Order: sequence, then structure tokens, then C-alpha cells
Amino acid sequence: MLESSGNLDLKLHVVGMAILALTSVSWANGDNLIDNGDFSAGTAEWTPSGNVTILNSGGWQNSPYARLVPASGATAELQRTVVGLEPKTRYTIAARVRTSDRLAPPILSIRSGAQIEKAHGWVAIGDENQWLERRFEVFTNPDVTSLEIALVGWQTELPVTVDFDEVRLYAGRLEDVPNGDWPLPPSITAAPETGDEIILNGNFEDGETGWSLGINAEIVDDNGPAMCLTSGEHTSRCTQTVSLGLPPFSEWTVTCQARVDPGVVASMYLESASGLSATVAIDNTEWQPVTLTVQTGNEWVSGPTLKLENWKNQPGSAWYRNITWTANGEEWSPTTAIEPVPQIDPIYETFDEGLDSNRWLVSKKAWGGDNGGVTSENISIVNDFDNGKPIRALRLEAHGDLYDGDVVANGRRTRVGAAIATREYFASGRYTVRARIAPELGAVTAFWPFHYIDYYPSEPGYWHEPNPRRNTEIDWEFPTDLMGTGQDQADAFGLDPSEIAFTNARTNSWGGQFGGEGGEHKGRIVLHDAEGNIVDLAEDWAAGIYHDFTIEWRSGEIDPDSAGDERLTTGCVRWYFDDILVDELLDVEFGQGNVPFRGARFWLGVWFAAAGYGDEVGWGGSPDFNTTATYISDVIIEPFNDPRDTWVRETVPNLAWDSPDTYPGTPCPSDLNSDGWVNTQDLLLLLDQWGVYGLEDLLEMLSMWGICKR
Repeated sequence: MLESSGNLDLKLHVVGMAILALTSVSWANGDNLIDNGDFSAGTAEWTPSGNVTILNSGGWQNSPYARLVPASGATAELQRTVVGLEPKTRYTIAARVRTSDRLAPPILSIRSGAQIEKAHGWVAIGDENQWLERRFEVFTNPDVTSLEIALVGWQTELPVTVDFDEVRLYAGRLEDVPNGDWPLPPSITAAPETGDEIILNGNFEDGETGWSLGINAEIVDDNGPAMCLTSGEHTSRCTQTVSLGLPPFSEWTVTCQARVDPGVVASMYLESASGLSATVAIDNTEWQPVTLTVQTGNEWVSGPTLKLENWKNQPGSAWYRNITWTANGEEWSPTTAIEPVPQIDPIYETFDEGLDSNRWLVSKKAWGGDNGGVTSENISIVNDFDNGKPIRALRLEAHGDLYDGDVVANGRRTRVGAAIATREYFASGRYTVRARIAPELGAVTAFWPFHYIDYYPSEPGYWHEPNPRRNTEIDWEFPTDLMGTGQDQADAFGLDPSEIAFTNARTNSWGGQFGGEGGEHKGRIVLHDAEGNIVDLAEDWAAGIYHDFTIEWRSGEIDPDSAGDERLTTGCVRWYFDDILVDELLDVEFGQGNVPFRGARFWLGVWFAAAGYGDEVGWGGSPDFNTTATYISDVIIEPFNDPRDTWVRETVPNLAWDSPDTYPGTPCPSDLNSDGWVNTQDLLLLLDQWGVYGLEDLLEMLSMWGICKR
């Protein structure tokens, strides 16, 4: 459902530039199983088709290589079948590739014999005419002892040459990373404890890590590393943005050692988009300690930036070193630990005490196409009734195309929803949400665990698949049509499979981006009760009826002695509607399946799937309404802690979350309609529910008459 932010193409360009630094590869998993993968014997063992030639020099190490020249309507290809392999076993295919035009990439593929057929076929901007390393893994099918390998230059009208060299096949996984100056994943700021250092690399011993260097800024050796800022026509500065929320009415000191050339006045200062500002001038010409006092006002401050600065047109340089900023332990980050910590204890959330920033995150992200994403302004805690029982409910509001109110998010006034997620990560377990589903077409209500990685080439995981992105996602989503996997159910219940309706739901398990980790289970199901009667969630919303939506996720267990990731316990995902099993996904017995295993944050939201869907705006329908809302009475997460559960960092876990000051509080107990007032309308509601409420509640209401006092 969610798409990661960031420019993947730009990252891949950086990757390609780094590939120039490749010097050697250390293969740790035995012998290459492919004879003549270097084409030193011409096309022996290979079957060519189309325009294929073997050139005697100019390859990866100025050795022979294969050149494929595709043309319009004519694909060039080299194919071979490697025999004598073991069934149900992991293998790694690797090759050196090169193209003269990135729009016609070399395609390295496994086409037969594999549990999942895969291909690697992309080249980043700027990587043309360079030898690049490509690798990915496959598992052989049961009773299969061969793999068909194809090297392809796909038909194109472009005048292009596509080259291959050093084609290799190894048993098992290659955990090594090819030598090179690879980019590292972005750093993560986790919530610090008292006494922790907030500034990253404040002594500059790790070079520029953590810092953004401006004009005439460089790290020099001055009895140890130091930042040197030289004044010139433009101001020279060095900055570091801290991905933390600073609580109100708090104080810190930022210290460093600094000196300047005679006649120079430099500075160290801290500022934020919300108006926080603190600065100290530096004019001492010998190394001396410098202290900057930072004080917050009555509001939270998000993402402050520390700046070292030497103003333009001054007569020299300024130097800084040993910068420190000690945490007081009250700073807030969406992430509590860089590597997620396994969660053992269950969660039972009723929202009676509002939305706890220690447990929940509020999203301000946009995804899915033509919409305004989600905003904290559409989140509130309200009074409601569940089967006649007074409750507090989390209200997630959504604004359709007829909305003309004041809420704007991500540059949009319409198609704006709301979403929250757990701050911690959970893996296998039973997830139950009790809710009334927003009843307007176009607004998609969803409950889903979600985790993603964009592996960087400095990480072994980058080299295991054709795509560096991995996903964990299991969905409950409403409304939907039943096209595809739900058409048999549509026939059984006498429904039109093409109609988008609140009698239907999506039950998905997304195991990986294309070429990732197993693909996708696309469930399309009809909601029904224990007697087989169709349930319409829109009608039940109007009647005030809550339902339980459960995801039961078992990641299973893998045999550590198996060459093919054989399961000791087979994982599964089951979807329950009011404790009725409505869909089930069983994992494979070996290799790669689409039952996730990485710990994920659990999301609750209402959003707009605005990507185009036939005559509709999105697959959830067209949002021809003003406002609607989903109500959630409680959330229960019961961890199973299966052996396969895996806990790894997300690439950018701190992206697009709101600060704690945006979280909704609890309504007044007597404000029964949650409009901010205790008045006649609330009195009428109380009298209508007399028996549920009593004299004590009436007296409390009268004592709170007027504007709501939270």
C-alpha cells in the first residue's frame, strides 16, 4: 500500500558510479558451476539466437565477452541449461553486464527450473558503457536438477549494444559485497536516553558523515579533525539537521571548541521551521570552548538544524571541533531503536486516555497517486456507542471531492484522510481491530502491518534479488470490487463482481516488490455472518454497528540445515471477520513465499486509492462526498513470536510523522456528541440512553455545562 519515498533512480546512479571502483569479488560459496561463462571458448555450451558475437578483448578484465545487438523486432539472446543441480536448493546467478543505452538494459534471467522465474533488467542513469555486477538468487523446484539461463538483449529500435561477461552460478547465498566505495543507508535518529549524544559525528572523525557541507567548507587536520569554513564571495557554512522533537519548556546546551582568524566573527546557531532560534558569536583567535544555550517555548520543536557559519566577505576562516549536545531524555523520535526490538507483551488499546505518543505515530504522508495523503487534523478521540455501551473511539476522518473546509494536507484540500501506526514493530501475531468502516465510496479504510527496505549496495541484501526493495504488508481494505480472485465468491453470493461495494473486502499479503520475495496474494472476498448472510459495512456504519477485523499471522520456522529454506513449520496468514475465517494464505514448503516474516508497524487508516480504475477515480470508487469517517473502538495485538520472525531496520523509519503536540486528547466525558460543547444536544442523547446513563452522569453533565473542559 505505502510507497517508499526517495529517488530510487538517483540512488541507482550513485550505485553505478560506485561500480567503477570494483576491483575483485570474494566468492565464499564454492565453485562456479558454469563452464565457459567467460566466453573464452566462444559460444561453446551456449545457444545463440539473433545478432550475437564473441569479441576476444575488451571484457570485464580485457578478456573475451559476448556482444548482443538487438534490433527492431529482433531480440538477441544466449541461452544454456545448467544440469546436475540439487532440487529445492538455493542458487545465486551472477554476471557482468554492460549497455550503450540504459533504455535497453542487459537482461540476466532464469526462465526454467526455478521455483520463481526471475530476471534482472535495469541500468541507472549515467551507467551506460560501464561494466556492472548483477546477482540474484533462485530456488530450484522439487524434482528439478537444472536451471535455464538466458542472456537477453530485448528487441528495440534503439541503436544499442548489450554485453555480458563472467556469467557464474553458485550454490547457496553470497553474503559478500563486491569491493567498491558503496553509498551507505541513511542514518537513523532514535529517541535518546538521558546523557546520550544528539549530534552525529561531532568530532568529524568519520569525515562528512551526518553533516551537509556548503561552499568553502572542508574537514582539515588541526591537531585532530576540524571543520574549516573559509569566507569568500559567499557565506561558508556546515549544517546538521537533528531528526528529533524537542519538548516545550526545556533547555539544553550545545558546546564546541572554535577559533577564527583575526578580524573574523563566526557563529554557531540552532534554528527550526517553527521559529526556534539561538545563536552565539565566535571571535576568539585561539581554540576556546563555546556554549550555545537552547530553550524551547510552549510548543514542540521538530527537526532543528545546527549551523556552523562564517559570513561572506570576511578576512579569513573559522574552525570548529568536538561539537556536543547531550540529551535530557525527553526528546522524541518516531523510532525508539535503530534495530527494532522484538515485542513480547500484548497491546490492548481502547483510546480511553487519548492517543499515546509513546505507543502510536500520527502519519502526514501521501501515497497512492492523486490525493492529499493523511493529516493529524483529521484525527480525534470521540464518544460513541458499541452495542449500546458508551465507549471512546478513535475517529479517522476523510475529505472527499465535495469538501470545502479549511484542512489542507500535502498541498491538497480534497482527498485527504488520516492514519496512525504503532511506534514499535510487531511480527507474527493476532491483530484485531474493532471498527465501523467509513461508508462512502472512494474512501478506503485499511488495517495493515507494514515494513519496507530499500537495500543499499553496501548491504548484502542488495545483491540477493533483482530489486533492492523488500516489503512486508498484510491488508484488510474496504470497499472493493471482486474482480480477479473474488469472482467465484461473487457467483456464489449472486453479486456483480465489477461493483465496488462495502459487502466486499481486499485481503492481501504483499511479500515483495517485483523480483523480490515471493510476490503477492490478492484476496477479494465477500463479508458474511455465521449464517452466510451478506454484511454491508456501510449499512452497519449507519446503524452504529462495530465489527471485529482480525489478521492472524504466522511466520513459521525454517530448517537452518536446509539448503532450500525448507519449513519446519509452515507459516500462514488468516483473515477473520467477527471470528469467521474468510480468507487464508499458506506459505510454501520451501524457498520463497509471500507470507511476510519481518517485524512491521501496524497501521490504521482511511485514505484515497486515487490511481485510476476504469471509470472510477480509484479502486475504492470515486469520492463524491464531503466528509466521512472510520471509528475504531479498540485494537488488540497479541504477539506469537514465531521462530522465523526477523527484526531489521527500515530504510527511513522517521519519515513523515507528526510531533506529539498534534495528537488528539480525550473528549469531555459529558460531551456525548464530541462537538466541544456540553449542551442540550448532549442532554437529549443522555436521556435517550437512560439506563446506560444514570443520575450520577446527569449531575456530572450539568456541572460541566458550556464549553468542553478537557
